[in-house]
Amino acid sequence: MLLVCFATIRLANGQAFKNSANQEKVFQDLRRASQAVSSIQAAFTEEKFLSVLKQPEYSSGLFYYKKNDKMRWEQKTPVNYVILINGDRMRVQEAGKEKNVGQAGRMAGQIKELMIGLVNGDFHQNKAFSQSCLESADQYMVVLTPVNRRLKSIYSKITLVFPKNTLHLKELSFFEKGGDKSVMKFQNEKFNQPIDDSLFLNF
Repeated sequence: MLLVCFATIRLANGQAFKNSANQEKVFQDLRRASQAVSSIQAAFTEEKFLSVLKQPEYSSGLFYYKKNDKMRWEQKTPVNYVILINGDRMRVQEAGKEKNVGQAGRMAGQIKELMIGLVNGDFHQNKAFSQSCLESADQYMVVLTPVNRRLKSIYSKITLVFPKNTLHLKELSFFEKGGDKSVMKFQNEKFNQPIDDSLFLNF
């Protein structure tokens, strides 16, 4: 078990998280909530805390998901950056130029699987991570710790925060091995609304 499981974590927003008494029930509730979602449209903001910088970097954009395996992550500021996932295919465009992700091979596939899993709730089935669950008065926090060798070389942990009243992902944080971290927050979410498939095909 993770040591974090038995500690109290206090976030910057004052939320104090403690080990959930019934973690399996929480995971079941989160799975049930994710299975009821066929699509998501949302705005997001991201803060990147880098050890080489005194102040965090800020970015923002739009996010789209369509069940089961379609995703568009479009950062609009400060630089346009788009990730498209459509089934087995993953494409990346930066500043208007498509990048070659095919050479990344297996690692790119694992990252694609991770990203989709974080959104659709399938992270529960991902054997590349151990899982624990914490809770505050009004939120759950799922802590994923990599056990897969490749992912362990990148991340120390990933945390997901879900409000108890919706059980929809509200905050996603990546903690890197070198001490850097990224915190993503979702706003203006729309669930189960029609989304054109072209959004997942074309930059």
